[in-house]
This record gives sequence, structure tokens and C-alpha cells, in this order.
Amino acid sequence: MVGTMAKVVERIDDDLVFRARTQAEALGRLYEMHYERILGFCVYRLFNKEIAEDVTSGVFLEVARSIGAFRGRTVKDFQSWLYAIAANQANAYIRKTTRRKKLLEEAAGSMTAFAPGGTNNSPHWPKLYTAILKLKTQHQTIVTLRFFENLKYEQIAQIVDVKEATLRVRLHRILNELRNNLQTVNDGEA
Repeated sequence: MVGTMAKVVERIDDDLVFRARTQAEALGRLYEMHYERILGFCVYRLFNKEIAEDVTSGVFLEVARSIGAFRGRTVKDFQSWLYAIAANQANAYIRKTTRRKKLLEEAAGSMTAFAPGGTNNSPHWPKLYTAILKLKTQHQTIVTLRFFENLKYEQIAQIVDVKEATLRVRLHRILNELRNNLQTVNDGEA
């Protein structure tokens, strides 16, 4: 019964994606369904909520401009396309700005508020974000999509336009690099 209901909801969402190409109301519903997740992704990538809100607005403006050319058929296709646009917009912002170091400093101060309640196993968020920022931009995107957005490998592979097997190998290497970066940060060599 639950499987049948999920298929019905998925068909309704797929129909919504199809209608969004020509109907503003359907596009508005997709916006409402996905805004918070895309905003969250942008906050994780940019470490600043106000900037993330601006970038998220740009993402949905791009979606509104390009929805007519979108050729996907399902809500999963739409989500992958949406995350790809968000990743490109966030990366473009990072490339354009000279304030990246300042963003990191602000993130280091503000991310401590998100740290879980003081257990020895809880990550030190400023150090973790410092280590993540040492990664290449695309690698930062992959880490964010996998561990902060909890997307599946298949969807991430589609977003970054690689085969799933390639993504798994790449993520393994990225995590090794991240471990090394984190060790460097922990040793105070940042």
C-alpha cells in the first residue's frame, strides 16, 4: 500500500514538472517544494545565509528562464537539474568573490552554533569547514551533496555529470584528501 501511494505521489510530482514548462502555478509549486533544500545547500557551500539567499534566488530565476528548455521527465530529473544549477551558481559566486577568506572566518564563528551538544565525538565545525575549503571547488560540491544534502550517488553523478562508478572512486579519494586536510588543520598548520 505504501509503495502504491509513493508511485502515485511520484506521478503527480512528475506531472507537476511537465506542467511547470508552461504553467506558472506549477513552477511556483516546484519552487515551494524545493526552496528550503536548495537554500540549505547554498548555505553549506557559501557559509553565509544572506549570500546563500541571494544565490538561491538566482538559481530559481535561472530555473524560470530555462524551464522551457528542460528535457527531463521526472521529479528526480528536475531535482538533479536544480542541484546542478545551484552548484554552478554557488561556484560562480565563489570564483567571483575575493571575500572567500572572510566567509571562512565568519563560518568558523557561526558554525559553532550548529555543533551538537558537546560530546567528544562531535566534529569541530570550524576545523571541518576549513578542511573542506582546502578541497577543489567541484570536490566541495560533491562532499556537500553527499554528506550535507544526503543525496544518493546516482543523483550526485547526474548533477556533476560523471558515471556513478567514477563518482564513488572520486569520493573515496576526496575523503582521503579531506582526512589529510583535517589532520593538517588539527595539527595547527592551517
